[in-house]
Parts: sequence; structure tokens; C-alpha cells
Amino acid sequence: MTILDQYLKTIPASHHELVQFLDSVITGAAPMLTSSLKWSNLTYGASKNACAIVTHKNHVNLQFFQGAHLNDPQSLLMGTGKDMRHIKYASVDEIDAEYVIILLHQAISR
Repeated sequence: MTILDQYLKTIPASHHELVQFLDSVITGAAPMLTSSLKWSNLTYGASKNACAIVTHKNHVNLQFFQGAHLNDPQSLLMGTGKDMRHIKYASVDEIDAEYVIILLHQAISR
């Protein structure tokens, strides 16, 4: 059983499509990252954490651990903490995969 499969068992079925799509974007664009379950979230990283998928009641966040330091010309990243930022998604249709990949590559290089 994959880490993704383990995670899917812990979240509502209504979020499965969204989580699976985000996972495919992340793993397709950054195969060097490994996935793990940390803080009950699906987390991706190599020598350090790059991003995580975090489910909520009515949406899913794609969280970037160093998001405050990323170039975000579309101003999609939300949050006020020192480092962490996230993008909130309610459906797959809202995801701009190309933009997610741009942010992901920045996060990996930090």
C-alpha cells in the first residue's frame, strides 16, 4: 500500500479526487521528492519538507513550508505566518497545474 493509499483511507471520500490530482501533479513534476505522513498530512520533501496536502471539511490546502518566500505573481498563496503559505482548493477545476509546478520548483530550490 502506498503512502497516498494510506492517506486516502483517513480522509473523506469527497476529497479523494482532489488529493489524487494534486499528488499526481507533485509527483509528476518532482519525482525526486518522497511522500510521507507527517502531522496526519500527506507531506512531500527530500532533505527538507517542500509541501503538504492538508484536508479540511470543505476544501483541501496545498501547503508550502517556505511559501512566504516564493515568488507568487498570481497572489494565490494565503497565510500570515513567518514561512508557511497555502492555496485553498474546493475542486479539481480550480487547480492551475502549471502554476503549482512553478511554485513547487521554487519550493524545492529553497
